[in-house]
Amino acid sequence: MQRSWNLLCMFRLSEFTNKSLNKQGRLLSLHAISMENMRRKELRDLGLQQVIELQMIPYNVERYISSDFGLVLSVKGMSDITEKIFVPEQPYRLTEGRIVYMRSGYVRVRMNLIEARLDAHQLRVVSPGAVLEFVEYSPDCDLTMLAFSSGFMEGWQKENLLSAYIQGRVNMQLALDAKSEHRLESIFQLMWDVLHDEPLSRETMQALISVLFRQIECFQGKGQKEVKRTTRQEQLFARFISLVNRYAVSERNVSFYAGKLYVTPRYLCTLIRETSGRTVMDWVNDAVLLEAKLMLCHTDKLVYQIADELYFPNPSFFCKFFRRMTGKTPNQYRQGRR
Repeated sequence: MQRSWNLLCMFRLSEFTNKSLNKQGRLLSLHAISMENMRRKELRDLGLQQVIELQMIPYNVERYISSDFGLVLSVKGMSDITEKIFVPEQPYRLTEGRIVYMRSGYVRVRMNLIEARLDAHQLRVVSPGAVLEFVEYSPDCDLTMLAFSSGFMEGWQKENLLSAYIQGRVNMQLALDAKSEHRLESIFQLMWDVLHDEPLSRETMQALISVLFRQIECFQGKGQKEVKRTTRQEQLFARFISLVNRYAVSERNVSFYAGKLYVTPRYLCTLIRETSGRTVMDWVNDAVLLEAKLMLCHTDKLVYQIADELYFPNPSFFCKFFRRMTGKTPNQYRQGRR
C-alpha cells in the first residue's frame, strides 16, 4: 500500500513539475515543492472598493477614496495602506487603472509580467485590467496616485488617450522635466481642492481628468498637433478592444465580435487590419496568451486545468497554441519564471 501511494505521489509530481530541478540539479522533494507553492501568491483584484474594505480612514489630509474615485497626494505616513498593499511578489489585477507620479525614491514592479522601475520625476499611466506586482520600494518612496472607474467618465466626450486608457490599451512611462512636474502638481492640487467643494461637482472633476490626459499627451510631444475628431472606424476599433478585453478567454470567433458590433465579419476584419495593422485574431490571441501566462505564474493549476479554464478543447491544443505564440511549452515557461 505504501509503495502504491508513493508511486501515485511521484506520478502527480511529475505531471506538475516535469522534472523540476533545484539549483544543484537535484529533483526537488515533495516537501520542497509544497513549501515553494505556499510561497506563491494567488492573483487578487485591487480596486477602490478593495482599498475601502481594508478598514482604513478613506478621507484625510493626504487621500480621498470612494467607490469610483481615488486621489492620494502622498503615501508618506500611510502605513495603514502601504503595509497591506505594497506586499512583495503579491500579484494584483487593477480594477481601475492608475496614474502614478513619483515624487521621490523609486519602486520596482512587474506590470503584466514585465519588470519595470519607476524613479523620482517620472509618470506611469496604466489602464484598467493590468496585472501588478510590487518587487521593491525605497525607504524614501513617495508618490501621488489617481484612480477612477470607467463609469465615472460616463457621458463625457473622451479624447484619444483617455479613450485608449479606459479601453485597456495604455501602459506608458514618461520622464518629466521641472516645468512638466509643476504643471502636473498644479492639476492634482486643483483636483484636491474640487474634491472638497460642497456639493462636489462631478462634471468639474470629469473636466479636470480630461485636462490631465490632454496634458499627458502634451508631455508625449503631441501637444503641437490639433486633436482630431474620432472617426467611426476608430470608435468601432475602440469598442472591439473593449470586447476583446472582456470576452477573449471564452470567445475566439470573428463572428462573435462582429455580431456585438453589428457589422459583418468581413468588414470587421478589414477595419481592424486597416486601423491597427493587425488581425482580429492577433488581438484575441494576445489577450488569451496573457491570461495563460498569468495562470502559469501565479497559480499552481496543472496545464490541463488551465487549458480547461481558457476554453481550449484539450491540453494538447493549448500546448500547441502556447508554443506557437512563445516558442516554449507551458511547463518550460512556468519553470523559467521561477
